[in-house]
Amino acid sequence: MYAIKKKYYGGKTIDKGHFITGCGDPENGFKLFVCEGCHHVRKVPYRCKGRFCTTCSVGESEEWSRLLSEDVLQVNHRHVIFTVDEGLRDIFLLHRHLLKIFMDEAARLLVDYFQKKIKVTPGIIVGLHTFGARINFNPHVHILVTMGGMTKTGEWKGYDFLPFEMLRKQWQTIVLKLIRKELTVAEKKPIQSKLQKAFSDRPRTCIFE
Repeated sequence: MYAIKKKYYGGKTIDKGHFITGCGDPENGFKLFVCEGCHHVRKVPYRCKGRFCTTCSVGESEEWSRLLSEDVLQVNHRHVIFTVDEGLRDIFLLHRHLLKIFMDEAARLLVDYFQKKIKVTPGIIVGLHTFGARINFNPHVHILVTMGGMTKTGEWKGYDFLPFEMLRKQWQTIVLKLIRKELTVAEKKPIQSKLQKAFSDRPRTCIFE
């Protein structure tokens, strides 16, 4: 079981974590089913029904995926992940309001690219994740984007290339501008070295799959 780090998560999230750890434990309650014929008794523990629970959320996740696959255009898609330099993650931890802007800017970057490059509006599905596989705070955006889009006349126009290096640099600039715009002078002062390092380094902040 992963240790829950109070540094990364608020009280409500920690409460949910403790709730999940007791999922399926008979000590937290159960139902008894008795066969009237053979009198066999079956004990079924209560589940937490939490959306973060790897047991309870499986069915809902599979149903959501099925419905989504029926709804999306049957065209080629790319999976793009936008993340943030490790040295800047705590900024988003302390300033949670930036996460919504962070997600919106990632979507806007891809939409703007398609609109400027081939004059189409792509289809996108966007999801924000705030933690990684190690349950560490790691904000990143998953985007499923159509390889192509609709013209102003409603016609489909395909496209088969995304410029990784160009988008990576643009995303790097967007994140740094976002931080500089949203934080006060006093808040930016102690992290100036981190901002400069993030701009001069080549972090893997944009991933294509």
